[in-house]
Amino acid sequence: MDGLNDAPAPGGTDENRAVEDTLRQRANRRQARYGMLFDCFRHLITDSSVLYLGAGDGKWCADLAQAGALQVVGVEAQADLVARFEDLPAIGARERVEMRHADPLDFLQHVADRAKRFELVVLMDVLRDVSDLHGVFADVAALRPRMVLGDGVVASSHDPVLRLEPRRATGGTARPPHMIPSRGAITQAAEAAGYEVDWTDWTQLPPALRDGLSDYYRNGPIGRASFTLIAKDS
Repeated sequence: MDGLNDAPAPGGTDENRAVEDTLRQRANRRQARYGMLFDCFRHLITDSSVLYLGAGDGKWCADLAQAGALQVVGVEAQADLVARFEDLPAIGARERVEMRHADPLDFLQHVADRAKRFELVVLMDVLRDVSDLHGVFADVAALRPRMVLGDGVVASSHDPVLRLEPRRATGGTARPPHMIPSRGAITQAAEAAGYEVDWTDWTQLPPALRDGLSDYYRNGPIGRASFTLIAKDS
């Protein structure tokens, strides 16, 4: 009878292992992305003002404040994600983070029109479906940042193109395809706005630390990539 008590519930062990694997992948993904995208630029983050477009639930906004940023304005289009910021564990730097519910690129244009200054601008998953990349980077340049950090899904082509990717129909209704900017399109638009473009080399991350990051190493026409922009005259 004791042996029966030792038997796992049907599917229990496999389900627990799957949950543990998922949590481990998420934790490693967050840690690795923060290291590759932000930690190496800590000297620029310290004492800076940051505009974070596509801020999600604000976790990384809080991280940037804790890393020394004096002001972080996070802009997110999904109201439920913005609301989650208040549920984050209390941190000493919370008062330096301001979360805004707005369309990120509309907000960018708003602050650009008013000649607002931000020393660091983050573009997180905001360039998909943008037809006027030149206009976006012109607005970014108007903020006079010392550096721009970008991350998102891009087409691998070095030609300046927007790749059309079909979307699943919802409720039987067809939807227009996504427009995925290519590396070449982003580079061309950023250079036209006066920036030097450096694409992050994710192969520098050792294979043992790539758990949960498969989208950065995907072979094919589309994958996730990151870039930094520095003004040519800086």
